[in-house]
Amino acid sequence: MLVQRHLRTRSRNRQLQQRATRHAIHAVTAGYGNSEERKNGRRWISGKHIAGIACEFIQRLRVLSITPHSGIALDDIDMLYRRSAYSRRTCMPLFDLRTVILMSSVMPGLMAIALFSLARSFPQNIRGVRHWASGALVVSVSVLLLAFRGSVPDWLSILVANCGIVFGAGLGLIGTQLLYGCQPSWRFVSLLVFVAAAGMTWLWVVEPSVAGRTIVITGVLAVLYGTHGVLMLHLGRPSRTALAVGALLLAECAVAGARCISVALATRGLPDLFHPEWMQTFYLTAGAAFSLLVTVGLLLIAMERLRIQLERQSYRDPLTGLLNRRALALAFEEERELAKRNGAVLSMLLIDLDHFKRVNDEHGHDMGDNVLIDFAERASAAIPASAYLARWGGEEFAVLLPALSLQQANDLAEVVRTRIAQPGFTAPVIRYTCSIGVACLAAAEATIQQLARDADTALYHAKHLGRNRVEICDRAFAA
Repeated sequence: MLVQRHLRTRSRNRQLQQRATRHAIHAVTAGYGNSEERKNGRRWISGKHIAGIACEFIQRLRVLSITPHSGIALDDIDMLYRRSAYSRRTCMPLFDLRTVILMSSVMPGLMAIALFSLARSFPQNIRGVRHWASGALVVSVSVLLLAFRGSVPDWLSILVANCGIVFGAGLGLIGTQLLYGCQPSWRFVSLLVFVAAAGMTWLWVVEPSVAGRTIVITGVLAVLYGTHGVLMLHLGRPSRTALAVGALLLAECAVAGARCISVALATRGLPDLFHPEWMQTFYLTAGAAFSLLVTVGLLLIAMERLRIQLERQSYRDPLTGLLNRRALALAFEEERELAKRNGAVLSMLLIDLDHFKRVNDEHGHDMGDNVLIDFAERASAAIPASAYLARWGGEEFAVLLPALSLQQANDLAEVVRTRIAQPGFTAPVIRYTCSIGVACLAAAEATIQQLARDADTALYHAKHLGRNRVEICDRAFAA
């Protein structure tokens, strides 16, 4: 019995010592403590703190060897381990800010490559896409330099990186202005880049201040993001994608402005860029998210603009810019359904330029094209906004007049004929006239083919009676 009890006691002591040793080693090697030494945003345990824990560890083992059954030493070492584990959990930052910044540099770079590849295939009249791509690439490289602060020279990670971010955001603003046909604000962007460069240089060389540099860069970026967002909301209508990007830019402006104000009102300065303060973490994380979302949104806007232009080309006559027959047929179906609900009529004018073949033969096809373009401009100015003017084919044009009576359609045809017969103030210099046929049918029985046949019949009578006149189809009086 005594032998068995002795063996059990030795086994118990061995288990207690192993557990105490394991917990104490965890406490010593945890890597975190209550000291104020910091490195890369984390608290690191000091050598003095390690010595204190080791001494306490030795004392606990001595107590354990004297009173192995008391459990006091084991409870104390458990408390020491729990305290060290709590310190490790509370001191470790939830986000590694350097990793967040690295992520925010990768995605804009990939989107820049996509924008550059799209810009190569875009038509010349879609401008600004290359500026978006260049801005995203500049921001990506600048943020990458920012993430490697401490590994690259300070003039790269502080001055060049921050000024590059401002310049990249400015290129995004310039791209949007070019896309929507506005005058690019190069002076405004240059001024903001100069303010950022001057402020960063002064607060880095003359009066070093991390907080001051943060105030300068976030303030300048807030102005840029706000200007870009307002412009996108104003010019991007009715595109939902453009409105969403504008809202994102205004939200980014609000975050940058809040960061600028919070640092300016803070009682203690910002130690460094990677300090794991909650506002700094939120600002950098939100900046990474906004950078990705805005770049993707600009890519979608470019794709949408290309789609709209391709659709416009499929529905427009390339010479005159008027609707083609396909577009007029689609417009007729929409207006016919609306007129049927209202019990209205639909009218059509079919217009033919008189002696157009003689113009081509005597003056050349270039002059003939000028005549067609001139007619499109002058006729468009004469018809109401609710009417649809289309090139029907060759020198023939059609005008769909929703909800206009026969008399109103005839009066409008006379206005168009009179205006075309007058000499123009621009090229072509030659005078020309036109003949017009008028047709009108009730919407319930109207088809575009029947309206075109009736208008063509009236046009034939106008030409037969001497040209430069307006004639009404006989069927139109019944309508």
